[in-house]
Amino acid sequence: MREIVASELERIGDERLEMVTITAVKVDGSLEHADVFYSAMSAEEEGRSEEVAEALDELRWPIQKIVNREVRTRKTPQIQFRPDLVLSSALRIDEILRGMSDRGELDDREPLDSESPEASTKPEQPEAQAEPSGDDGTHSE
Repeated sequence: MREIVASELERIGDERLEMVTITAVKVDGSLEHADVFYSAMSAEEEGRSEEVAEALDELRWPIQKIVNREVRTRKTPQIQFRPDLVLSSALRIDEILRGMSDRGELDDREPLDSESPEASTKPEQPEAQAEPSGDDGTHSE
């Protein structure tokens, strides 16, 4: 369903939706509703988040018709567009951590387990022992 929605948005070519990416689709268990998550980082930076949301809302029914036609299930979920906040949240966390690092607030802390060199090495596994097949390495019958 993600590919259907993404390709239809691209086909429509609405300039308000330039650089909008469909990141995920979450369909509920009853197949009644589908949340279509999108990322619009450049629109957010330009202060056009509302414009993007309005454009997607306007295009919801035409896209729904395409989804209804393309998806081969007994029931087709009703789509609802929702902003994907994961990437912007991750970028904000990164920005905060960089600021703390620049001010020297992170220098005295120990690295997280996943960042320490010891965490990236695998524990040594015992070597498998080969069973002897005979004195000269061959089987005799």
